[in-house]
Amino acid sequence: MTIANYDNMRFLIVDNIKPSQEILKQFVMRLTTKHVDSTHYAQDVAAICQQKLYDVILLGYDLGENQKNGQQILEELRVNGYINRHCIVILITAEVSQAMVLAALEHKPDHYLCKPYSLSDLDKRLRHCLHKKKAMAQIYQALDDNNPTLVIQRCKQALSVNSPYKAECLGIMSRQYFELQEFKEAKAIYIAYQNQGNCQWATIGLGKVALQENKLKHAEKLFKLLIKNNPLYLSSYDWLAITYEEQFHYILAEEILEQALSLSPRSLTRLKKYAQLCTHNEHFDKATTAYESNYKLAHNSIHHCADNTVKYVQALIEHAPSLPLVDARKVNNKALTFLRKMTRDFKASDIKIHSHFLGACLFDISKEDVLANNELVLGEELLIKEQSNISAERLAAISLTLKKLKKYNLASQLLITCEQYTAIQESQSVVSIKDKAQAEIELALSLYSENKYSEAIIKLQDASTKFPKHIAIKLNLIQVLLVSFESNKTLVSNFQRAKILLLEMTHVRLNNNELERLKKMQKKYQQIAGI
Repeated sequence: MTIANYDNMRFLIVDNIKPSQEILKQFVMRLTTKHVDSTHYAQDVAAICQQKLYDVILLGYDLGENQKNGQQILEELRVNGYINRHCIVILITAEVSQAMVLAALEHKPDHYLCKPYSLSDLDKRLRHCLHKKKAMAQIYQALDDNNPTLVIQRCKQALSVNSPYKAECLGIMSRQYFELQEFKEAKAIYIAYQNQGNCQWATIGLGKVALQENKLKHAEKLFKLLIKNNPLYLSSYDWLAITYEEQFHYILAEEILEQALSLSPRSLTRLKKYAQLCTHNEHFDKATTAYESNYKLAHNSIHHCADNTVKYVQALIEHAPSLPLVDARKVNNKALTFLRKMTRDFKASDIKIHSHFLGACLFDISKEDVLANNELVLGEELLIKEQSNISAERLAAISLTLKKLKKYNLASQLLITCEQYTAIQESQSVVSIKDKAQAEIELALSLYSENKYSEAIIKLQDASTKFPKHIAIKLNLIQVLLVSFESNKTLVSNFQRAKILLLEMTHVRLNNNELERLKKMQKKYQQIAGI
């Protein structure tokens, strides 16, 4: 491996233990001429990374009680695009439990380092990461630019010069083919590398192709085999659950995600999906536990939202009636605390209204009628005041809780309001689409009047893609295609395109004016073709 050169590279150190942070800082300062930034505040990392583009981040995992951990910070940085694929992230942790390691790996740090470690260990990992980033730089740039065709081209170039990262290049290239729906090319790679070491992605890919081809039993077989041979390769559980759902085997989907969560209980996406399946299967005890775990794990992450509390309380409302009254009151008190925190963290009026109605449900279950009625009255008063400011989606969610409270009339009124909102939005959307389409047509016709046929065709083709059901755009496009060929007989493709569109239009229901115009276009086509 070549000697690493960190000169001019920007480093960020995130560690809440001062002595540890200073040791890292002194080590890094010997590597680069750039100023080395550091912080021990987890909450500051996202803001810091928005201000500067870092080449290396040495990220502590445990950053203090009630603070974001390194995994949550890494997810926030990646999801929001605050770091790109060129940035090296090394996760440094004193915790080496399977749950922590698997959860961290799902967010793909470039490496991780377990405490206690030596600076020599850190140096080795940095060298390894830098070597890989440099070798894969062009591919990563194309990925950041969201250019799948260029990604494939650069992967092929890397493979042609025997890249030491062959497996990753093939994995990236096959994913691009899959996303481009070029399944034949993707499948060829998957089959060739299915049984190679560290190529579990190939079996996942074959399973995904089988799903696309509706070969559900074959997909199921592939994912099961992968789980058997690689029980810690967690995405195989997710894909098997999806396969079960496609076959309406919701119980099996729930059970397979339960297995995955027993191995890695900190995956929020998987946990939320599992909770949804438990609710669908009416396993409300499991749903309540899962949503509570989701609520707690999400608290300091980008997944923190009011819906986490609402889903937990809704599951509990279904589960609590099966509990002894003493136990029901105990869990209800915890849920009420969560609701109070929700209205403190999120100020929207619909959240406060929903909180009152959910609280009323909880008090109703625990036989505290006066408190239930108080919450109900407060919710109704606020709803009357704020209803016009609440979205249809939120009103629909509130109506479901009102039905639990047997407030059927009020729930129905909200649903009627939702339908009215939707109708108005659809009407406005139609008007907006018509306006936009007309603007596109006018611009194209302006180019047409100046004999700029090629530019007019491009405009009308773009407009047709945006508004595929817009008749006037298609008729205008046919006209310009015919006139362009008439003026330049070498543009045979334009004439052929006009023919295809004319044939398509014969199967479309048209009004009298549109039909009359189509007939004129057909006649013009026949004249030019000499028919």
